[in-house]
Amino acid sequence: MRPLKNILIVEDGLASQSVLTRLLKTRGYSVCTANNSHEAMAMTTRKNPKLALVDAILPEVSGLDFLKWLRSNHPKIRVIMLSAPEEQSTVADEARALGIYDYFCTPPDFSNLLPRIDQAMF
Repeated sequence: MRPLKNILIVEDGLASQSVLTRLLKTRGYSVCTANNSHEAMAMTTRKNPKLALVDAILPEVSGLDFLKWLRSNHPKIRVIMLSAPEEQSTVADEARALGIYDYFCTPPDFSNLLPRIDQAMF
């Protein structure tokens, strides 16, 4: 049996968080979730995920600010950033400059997102 690989989902939308969690668990991944960046920072330290799926717009501390924290404190964690299409012009370039693995508009096309997650995990 292969060891479980941790994925952190940072998403304040509980429906989106739930769908992603179910899909990833059926693919054999261990999933931890956070509703905001503060929870995500704590979860990252406890669970040491290999990949984080991060919503760009979060309450209190933005997903981009969480990404900056990750780069400073856990630079090896890969990040796939998610945001609404209307935020793409302001978020995508900055996120790419911070070294994200990939970027998807929400709701994501799972036929494209899931293979990218699999690639990021190996």
